[in-house]
Amino acid sequence: MKYAIGIDLGGTGVKGGLVDENGKIIKSLSTKTSKVNKEVIRAIADLINDLKTDLPIEGVGVGSPGTIDYKEGKVLTIGGNVEGWIGMNIKKELEAIHPNLKFKIDNDANCAGLCEMWLGAGKGYDSALAITLGTGLGGFIFYKDHIIRGARYRASELGHTILYPNGRLCACGQRGCTERYVGGTGLEETYFEFSGQRKSGFEIMESFKSDPYAKMTVEKFVDDLATATVSFKNFFDPEVFIVGGGVINSSHIWWDDYLRAYQEKINSFDQMPIVKAKFLNNAGIIGAASLILNEYE
Repeated sequence: MKYAIGIDLGGTGVKGGLVDENGKIIKSLSTKTSKVNKEVIRAIADLINDLKTDLPIEGVGVGSPGTIDYKEGKVLTIGGNVEGWIGMNIKKELEAIHPNLKFKIDNDANCAGLCEMWLGAGKGYDSALAITLGTGLGGFIFYKDHIIRGARYRASELGHTILYPNGRLCACGQRGCTERYVGGTGLEETYFEFSGQRKSGFEIMESFKSDPYAKMTVEKFVDDLATATVSFKNFFDPEVFIVGGGVINSSHIWWDDYLRAYQEKINSFDQMPIVKAKFLNNAGIIGAASLILNEYE
């Protein structure tokens, strides 16, 4: 039996797990981190120490926000909310602390997508396109056992496609990026534009039936997500389209309307299935471990 450690770096913390070759998490831990780059590296290294057991470990896979140079293990752009994360060579830093372990680093949405292709909603398909709806919008493109990363490792940055030309300013420097409208932060901004008040994404969904501004916000979210999905589909035409991420927890409110809006917007000959991800909280851990266990290139 082979084993690997999978690390999932989030906005406020790090999750990790010891995963076997069947995708089962044997042991899992999490910790909060600061937003300082070196302290985040230290937190990841300490988590790896805590996850190690007497079992033989093939290596460690790490899923990180940002555009990741997969070969070098380095963050190129859009490094999330960690100070100094852009330019950080995660692989080199961790190898210096754990010289006897093999490391592979990839984008966090790619890792979540790999989990779905291995064990979840994408299992059995040759091609897939997946998005993760969280604070922003992550993307994943897969074709015949390969992640499509692009010449500069930006092929899956679907959250930074343009939905509204000259729209809201994005942290990446562009205006009108899809994730500024479809995602937790975009949802909150839309609500503020409608109401002049602030609510969290969770509060907006919870008050959908009682707050008219929340209803308007969710309706716009659905329409924007459907529009973006049409563009994504027509650009790649995958066998299956997978939607995951934390926002899926509220999908009982908006999922059917989303599918209906998509069908109204797409070409009449479309037959692409749209499905929910099967793994949510653990997808990043399992997918990161699969970088080692399945040797994806």
